[in-house]
Parts: sequence; structure tokens; C-alpha cells
Amino acid sequence: MEMRVLVFNGEPYCDGERQDKLVQRTLAAIRTSGINLEASELSVDRSVALFLVSGELEAIRRLWSIVEATGLENAWEAFGSRLDWQTFEMSREG
Repeated sequence: MEMRVLVFNGEPYCDGERQDKLVQRTLAAIRTSGINLEASELSVDRSVALFLVSGELEAIRRLWSIVEATGLENAWEAFGSRLDWQTFEMSREG
């Protein structure tokens, strides 16, 4: 089981309605891919949208294909956000 973090960083206090539509499109892509949404968060100033997902590697690849094929990444970029897609790892402290 893989865990990935999909983060869109941009300018604070952007167009909330437009951003909400992008968040909904992202959630729909996650559902379509068959991976699990572990957590999602929109920062208070709306500058960061974070999606923590988990699933088999094949499903994670499917999500990435959906993001590319639907133009979702380009839509976020047109909104002023950049994509950061990385493996999520729990750290042990102490």
C-alpha cells in the first residue's frame, strides 16, 4: 500500500468559488481512480489544498493519469497553484 500527498500551493485569498470547483474536480478524480482519500484540507488562507491518498501503486498511477488526461493539473496552474506530488512517509521521533 502506497501513500501519496497531492498538494496545490498558490496565492492566499484566491477566488474561493473557483477553487472550490477545483477541489471538487480533484476529489472526483480521486474517487474515479479507486484509491482511498485519507485526508483533505484547505488552509485557512486558501493558499494550500492538500489531499492525502493511499492505495495500490496501480491505482495511484491511475490517479496521475486522470489528473493529466482531464487537464486538472493545468486547471490548478491556471488558477495560480503549482502541484507537488510526493510519497507520504510517517516519521518516528523520540
